Amino acid sequence: MKVQSSEKREALVASCVVCHGVQEAQRGPILNGMENWYLRDQINKFRSGIRGNNPENRSEHLMGIGAKSITEDLDVPYLAYWFSSKEPVPAIRTIRGDLELGKDLYQRRCVSCHGEKGEGNQKLISPSLTHLEGWYFYQQMRKFREGKRGYHPRDEGGRVMSAASKDLSDYDIKNLVAYCVEAFGLPEVELTKSDPSPKPF
Repeated sequence: MKVQSSEKREALVASCVVCHGVQEAQRGPILNGMENWYLRDQINKFRSGIRGNNPENRSEHLMGIGAKSITEDLDVPYLAYWFSSKEPVPAIRTIRGDLELGKDLYQRRCVSCHGEKGEGNQKLISPSLTHLEGWYFYQQMRKFREGKRGYHPRDEGGRVMSAASKDLSDYDIKNLVAYCVEAFGLPEVELTKSDPSPKPF
C-alpha cells in the first residue's frame, strides 16, 4: 500500500474542494463538520461503485467518476478527517415549509434512527442531520424516494432510507427539511444587500 506525499494529498483535497467548497455555482454539498465515519463510508461506496453508477442521478454519477482519483486506501481516512475537522459553514435557507407539520413527521418517522436533535446513530448507520444544507437535504430525500439513491443491494443504510421515503410527497419532504434545518441544522448565513437572495423552494 503506497503512502501519498503531503503534496499529493493537498492536491487531492484541492480537487475535492472544487465541488465541495463555496465558490462554484454548480456544486456539491459542503462537507465541513460532517461525521468522520459517515464520510469514510460514503467515499468508499463511491470508490466501490455502490454509489455513483446510476447515470440518472447525474450529480452522484459525477462523484462516482471523481472518486476514481482516490487511488490509495489511506487517502479515504485522510479526506474524511480533513473535512470532518473543519468548522461547519453557515448556509442560506432555501427550503420553506410548515414547521409544525415537519416536526410531527420527524417525530413519527425519523427520530428513532436520527435522534431527537438530529444527532444520528452510527450503530444504525444513521448520519447526523445537523450539517446538511436544505437544498441538498431536500434533493437527497427525493432521490431516495425515486430509487435514484439507495438502490444497490450493498447500500444498507441507503436502502433503509429509500424504503422509508417511498410514500412522502414533495410537500412532506419540504416540511420535514424545513423543520430539521430550523430545529438543529446549520446556522443561517447573514446576507448583505449586495448578495443575491435565492428564491426558496
